[in-house]
Amino acid sequence: MTIRERIEDVGDLPPALAAVLAIVVIALLAGVVWGLLRLPDHTGLRSPEARERARRREESRKRQRELRRRREALQRKKGRG
Repeated sequence: MTIRERIEDVGDLPPALAAVLAIVVIALLAGVVWGLLRLPDHTGLRSPEARERARRREESRKRQRELRRRREALQRKKGRG
């Protein structure tokens, strides 16, 4: 039995039964979407130590960017002089 035949079989159902089937399918889809949306966020940092490490890492990156910016500015200034 192909998918086309199954769809035709559903089309042959009485309207009340087809409506119930449609509601069940919609409820199933809504349940799957709701379940996926309710999954826990695994990207968050769980422990305070991990949050602290992330904060220090970000501060270090900012310092390194600033140092790089200053070094490049000095190089440009030295190149012009």
